Amino acid sequence: MMYNLLDLFYVGDLMELLFYIAEIIGTIAFTISGSMVAIEKKMDLLGVIILGSVTAFGGGFLRDIILNLDYPSVFNAILCPIIAVLTSIIVFIICYIFKDTSYQEKKWYLRLMNVIDSIGLGIFVVIGAKATMAKSANVFLILFCAVITGVGGGAIRDMMAIKIPDIFRKHIYAVAALIGAILFYLLIKINLNESISTIISVLCVIIIRFLAYHYKWNLPRININKENPL
Repeated sequence: MMYNLLDLFYVGDLMELLFYIAEIIGTIAFTISGSMVAIEKKMDLLGVIILGSVTAFGGGFLRDIILNLDYPSVFNAILCPIIAVLTSIIVFIICYIFKDTSYQEKKWYLRLMNVIDSIGLGIFVVIGAKATMAKSANVFLILFCAVITGVGGGAIRDMMAIKIPDIFRKHIYAVAALIGAILFYLLIKINLNESISTIISVLCVIIIRFLAYHYKWNLPRININKENPL
């Protein structure tokens, strides 16, 4: 759920406030991820802003279309889109000042991007599950929309950047999102506190992504030897 800027001062329920803060954190995390991909592809400032924003809100767009809402919920918000644009600009300025692309091959950079992306993924999976549960009790729809909310923006980002989407090849990405969505759904169904359910589910996604990155876990794939075709 998204709020206008003034709504921040009217959120009386701590749980809703935590969700709001989590959405801001997720927005920043995914925006940084998208902006860095745009910079790696040598896009200009507009491209950086668009790719950063698409990464942050693309999954929510797809979810809201699937739920047949009148319009995507991002248009109800003021603060989150502003944060996305400002974050993209800040990332662009920092990279423009230093003008050093060697960091892209450094282990610390790859680990940092994994951390940022994992945080965004975990948060948006839970946000997607919560938003869908408010509209439907269909478990398959809830899980599908939760995963789409988490991975949809990144998939659109990668297609715009003309690269194979990470969800099809990168260290248990969509699977981590699905496990997090299932866990959140089950915890809510056993009437566990929503804030605690959120924290546990987000941490679960992050831990799975960290382990997959560290141990190079991947789903099975076929490596075709072109020199010796069947």
